[in-house]
Amino acid sequence: MADAWDIKALKTKRNTLREKLEKRKKERFDILADKNEDSQSNIKKELVEADVEVEKAVLQTLSSSTLVLPIVSTQVVDKVAGNLEKPPSMEMVNYILGKLANQGAISIKNVTIGTDAGCEVISVETKELLEIYNEFVTDNCAHKEDSKRKLDEEDADYDKQQRKTLKADANAARKESTSLDASDDIMSLLSMPSTREKQSKQVGEEILELLTKPTAKERSVAEKFKSHGGAQVMEFCSHGTKVECLKAQQATAEMAAKKKLERREEKQLCNDADGVSSLSNNSKLMKSTSTEMGTTDSGAEDGEIITEALNNCEGESQPSTDDSEISGDTDKCTKLHFKKIIQAHTDESLGDCSFLNTCFHMATCKYVHYEVDTLPHINTNKPTDVKTKLSLKRSVDSSCTLYPPQWIQCDLRFLDMTVLGKFAVVMADPPWDIHMELPYGTMSDDEMRALGVPALQDDGLIFLWVTGRAMELGRECLKLWGYERVDELIWVKTNQLQRIIRTGRTGHWLNHGKEHCLVGMKGNPTNLNRGLDCDVIVAEVRATSHKPDEIYGIIERLSPGTRKIELFGRPHNIQPNWITLGNQLDGIRLVDPELITQFQKRYPDGNCMSPAAANTATISTIKT
Repeated sequence: MADAWDIKALKTKRNTLREKLEKRKKERFDILADKNEDSQSNIKKELVEADVEVEKAVLQTLSSSTLVLPIVSTQVVDKVAGNLEKPPSMEMVNYILGKLANQGAISIKNVTIGTDAGCEVISVETKELLEIYNEFVTDNCAHKEDSKRKLDEEDADYDKQQRKTLKADANAARKESTSLDASDDIMSLLSMPSTREKQSKQVGEEILELLTKPTAKERSVAEKFKSHGGAQVMEFCSHGTKVECLKAQQATAEMAAKKKLERREEKQLCNDADGVSSLSNNSKLMKSTSTEMGTTDSGAEDGEIITEALNNCEGESQPSTDDSEISGDTDKCTKLHFKKIIQAHTDESLGDCSFLNTCFHMATCKYVHYEVDTLPHINTNKPTDVKTKLSLKRSVDSSCTLYPPQWIQCDLRFLDMTVLGKFAVVMADPPWDIHMELPYGTMSDDEMRALGVPALQDDGLIFLWVTGRAMELGRECLKLWGYERVDELIWVKTNQLQRIIRTGRTGHWLNHGKEHCLVGMKGNPTNLNRGLDCDVIVAEVRATSHKPDEIYGIIERLSPGTRKIELFGRPHNIQPNWITLGNQLDGIRLVDPELITQFQKRYPDGNCMSPAAANTATISTIKT
């Protein structure tokens, strides 16, 4: 029953609103009709005023002392047109001349001018014309005042009626909005969350904040590996050379000065517009209280005032120009820049070399190459090489002693890796057979699978560099060696100018601009610092297969103070606390006494580069 009453009330309310809408439409139609009538009456008044102006001009022409009689109506039209904005019609002038002839001010006769009928003025009574002109001016002024008063009264009545209409509309809209607001209030109350919902939301936000906030241990670990004294490296300028950097700074300064100038001009235009509007209001007040002759003078004075205002604005804006010129000075760039290497065979019109400092034919390459443009205040001397110092350091693990760089020149296909002991981290950059022409020897897939990597770790991590078809083979090898792939690093390659490489030397289908490093885990390694570094390295390409040095910092922060070994390393790969194995190293250098003992026992002559040496070492071990 309640629903039926609600439906009935809604229908009644809807019908009432429709009636109000129809009534309002009718009132607006009546208002528009009144406006049309007012516009038509104004047009008629303008025509009457136009006739009055023509009659006044005809009287002035006929009473002129330079008038030559007789004169026909066409000549009168020409003379009157010079004093009016719009030339009068022939019929209007004939009508005015007939009216003056009836008053006895002039004598006329009817003539034919071409194909039209006209009048010819024979004589003029100057005295009577002046009397008629004075009476005309007096009556015209009185008529203007009466018409102006009537127009003001009509405007006041119209404004009063308009205010009443607007007031009625506002009352109706207020009533409608009141009913709508009531329903809106109910809906807003229903949509507002309850106290329980607010409390649960607050608790969820607090839990999320606690989960995302680093713990005391994480903060201490991050602080431990933080660089002391801030970053000790200099950033390269994105513009490349000093010349390009200076051009960019000048362009930026010019753009800033241009924007300041545009803002100042806009502000000046706004000020001028405000000044002109205020002056126009003053001129309107002066015109309403002055005579027709006085309005011309007041207009000239207003023009002078505007000129002074413009001059004042220009004078006030002058200091800001000086400020903009002072602020336009560019600051010197403190970043590292490059400079071009221009040789006798270099052709600058060809542009930059695609390979830059990794070009194999730099001595004959005609393209432009670069070198670092050092600054005078920067010490370019390289620090003392501390890699080969025999200094012992204690790690986090008291049972592990850290040593300077150690390396063994060997063939990893034949090396007995059991003599090296166990390591917490293994990193390998194998010479995968990616079916491309490479400047170094490669290993077959079966040789990679048969490597003795499992003997190096019981619990730990392995970082395996892969590329091309080796991405699937690397995952297969990890499984065979007893590892589970847990993560992956990506090296995004940049060139000497710190820009993304687009012409990589590898890739069958697309030019490779990145490399992958698979991260595998074996057993249950401990003392790992998780979440310190990102899985993306953006670094410059150097020699062939020369991996970025950032990888060593990532591994050291992940597993600090532990034994680490690198497979397939070269002389540039030797690092403190690392043992490097590879066939391109310079001899054998071991510092760990225990490792020296085990290695000499296994390889008395130190030769581990061939399978024959490995077999001989095995036989001598059996005899002993």
